[in-house]
Amino acid sequence: MREQVTKQNLIPMRVLAPRITHHASVVLSLAVLVSRIDAAEVEASKLPPAATAQIDFDRDVRPIFQQSCIRCHGPEKPKSHFRLTDRAAALKGGDNNPDDIVPGDSAKSRLIHYVARVAEDLEMPPLGKGEPLTDEQIGVLRAWIDQGAKWGGAGEPQTVFSVSPTVRWIGVRGDSGKFRELEGVQPGWAGGIEVFSLKEQITPDKKISAEGHALFDEHDVSLKLALDQREAGFIHVGIEQWRRYYDDTGGYGRPLLQPSYALGRDLHFDTGRAWIDLGLTRPDWPLMVLGYEFQFRDGAKSTLQWGSVAANYTALTNKVYPAAKEIEERAHIIKFDLTHELGGWRIEDNARVELYDLKTSRDNTKTFTLGPLPDRVERVNESVSYVQGMNTVRVEKELREWWLFSAGYLYSKFAGNSSLEQTTLDPSAGYTLVNGDQRSANGIVLRRDSHVFSVANLFSPADGLSAFASVQGEWTRQEGFGQVDYYFEGPIFPDPTHQSSARVEANLDQTKTMENVGVRFTNIPRTVLFAEARFEQDAIGQFEQGDPDPGQDFLRQTDANNDRRDWRTGFNTSPWRWLSLSADYRNRASDTDYDHRLDLNLSTLQPGNGYPAFIRNRALDTDEVQARLSLRLSSWCKTSLTYDRVTSDFHTTTDPADPIPPPGQSPIPGGASPGGQIFAGNYLVNRYGLNLTLTPFQRLFLYGTFTYSDSKTTTAHNDFLAIADYRGDVYTVIARASYVLNNSTELGAGYAFSRARFGQENVADGLPIGLDYTRHGLNVGVTKKWSESVGTTLRYSYYRYAEQSSGGVNDYSAHGVLLTLNYQWP
Repeated sequence: MREQVTKQNLIPMRVLAPRITHHASVVLSLAVLVSRIDAAEVEASKLPPAATAQIDFDRDVRPIFQQSCIRCHGPEKPKSHFRLTDRAAALKGGDNNPDDIVPGDSAKSRLIHYVARVAEDLEMPPLGKGEPLTDEQIGVLRAWIDQGAKWGGAGEPQTVFSVSPTVRWIGVRGDSGKFRELEGVQPGWAGGIEVFSLKEQITPDKKISAEGHALFDEHDVSLKLALDQREAGFIHVGIEQWRRYYDDTGGYGRPLLQPSYALGRDLHFDTGRAWIDLGLTRPDWPLMVLGYEFQFRDGAKSTLQWGSVAANYTALTNKVYPAAKEIEERAHIIKFDLTHELGGWRIEDNARVELYDLKTSRDNTKTFTLGPLPDRVERVNESVSYVQGMNTVRVEKELREWWLFSAGYLYSKFAGNSSLEQTTLDPSAGYTLVNGDQRSANGIVLRRDSHVFSVANLFSPADGLSAFASVQGEWTRQEGFGQVDYYFEGPIFPDPTHQSSARVEANLDQTKTMENVGVRFTNIPRTVLFAEARFEQDAIGQFEQGDPDPGQDFLRQTDANNDRRDWRTGFNTSPWRWLSLSADYRNRASDTDYDHRLDLNLSTLQPGNGYPAFIRNRALDTDEVQARLSLRLSSWCKTSLTYDRVTSDFHTTTDPADPIPPPGQSPIPGGASPGGQIFAGNYLVNRYGLNLTLTPFQRLFLYGTFTYSDSKTTTAHNDFLAIADYRGDVYTVIARASYVLNNSTELGAGYAFSRARFGQENVADGLPIGLDYTRHGLNVGVTKKWSESVGTTLRYSYYRYAEQSSGGVNDYSAHGVLLTLNYQWP
């Protein structure tokens, strides 16, 4: 049925045309479709008859909408702007056409024409998007419209509020700092609002909401506010902050008089952000979002830059004295996002401007012998600030029913500077300057420009077959330079008589290309086969120069080419309902060649010290196998078995390396290393897993999972006995149970266990390094619903941690009780 477009039919479009001239093709297409339906006299005899019973919307109509309509005509981006979420929106019709639903006259309602499939090219649901409505369902919709298209109560404005205040107490015996770090909570009393939510539908098109939580003693808060007006815009505002804790204990040296030390500090780190997004969501306009976000991080965290501790009256020292790093970080982000559809193309533009500032300070102990404070401390203050602008453009379109195409481009510009100041201090004398290294680097400048483009395709050329292919290219130019001053063994800072200065320059050019391909086949019954691969080529040209100080000046120029390959293939199948099996194999390889074109001392024009210019190639090859078997042994018993194996080989190719000879002797060529390819190391891990879910009767639920892994890292040692393999095992157990005692009471319990012993056992020729611990966690609780609106949860927790590798210094046990009240209205 194809009717000619008449002048009368085009008059409304002609009136609208001046307002949307840039959508001329879309307007003409809509006009043609509208004219077809207007010109067609739909006879009532062609429609299924209306039902004769009295229709209740919630009972009879809403299930039809939920099953066949809401997916495309719901609250978010409804097709043709036709929403079936409330009566006002439904009667407005698609693209503001009130004829879609005509209360009292279903025969003239276009919704009935669509679902009865008498409107050419506008059959609903569309082909492939859902099953057609039955004559009985269409009859229900006709009767509903004939009876006035009344709506149910769910479409009326409503307010929903819920809040869960909570109070908690935890007592810890042992290392409370380690407890805070691992469990993420503070001992003692704490309380606040575990979660709250407020949602109000002011009108069918306007709603406000607020949600968040506030655990005050934990410094863990969040608040999100939103005002949404359909087909107009939105305002989203939020703020959140959370805290992470760190233990201030250092390493463990068994032979020392005091085998472990602590800083005596409350180490913690606060992270947070605040944001506001303003959105414009008018139907015929592009979707636009203008936003601002502020991010921050503040506090001090422990580091592994442990200092030397000397045993009394012996030469024995161990790197066990703890260290911490102060961090103050700020970032301001301004963003603008635009999304639009034009001529079938989806167009996105995302712009960002970021202003960043970072200040850090850390004290690293150089020596500690006697007394409450270290003998010497090396303090390092650093600062970084930059401005970065980025803009991304992406387009996407379904060029054919079987071909989805997308392309994008990113441009980024970075300009920043940094500074560093290093001093040696005496803590016992009020942290005054003493002999030692003193360095400063001010005015270090870094500039970077990046261009990235990508093209991606998704194909479905045949039934059961899909494939994707994409390519991405990147180019980056980076320039850095600055002045470095070094004052050696001078108690005065700065001291010109002990000064060494150099200007350092480092530039980098990088070109990278990535290709991704994959295929998926589903035509084998109950089976999916897949394969995918990623290839990456990276070319780097690096230039470094330091001058003019003799003996420390250098000139290096290095070209590097890296080739990475990553491919994976596998299947998953379920030949019977009670069994499913999946497995895949993955290989990753990285091969880097280095061409050290220059390595000179500028003052002598002689070759440099050879490091790292003697390295010519590095190669990494990783194989990974994964398998999973799932069994449904009965309606109340399900289990799964998993296995994962990863092995990586590392190889390095070098030039011959000569050792530094004793005074007055000549080096032996190749005496340190003959050169060529050497086996640098291997990493191997096997992981096993078992999962079990039991529901032996309706009110009882049991769940458990067990995992075990054994791993080993082998490094080339060249007969140096202090270098030993790292190896060890890790066990984990997680179990949960719940039992519904009655309609208002539920009991629950959970248990978690982990055991790890991984490290380097080399007592004779080196310090044993690694981690050996056992950890337990138990929770039991009861949830009681006192009424439709009020409920409570009472929970008891037990924690136990033992770390043999720290000599028990970090051990703890803890008990906790938590009470939460849950209230919801209405």
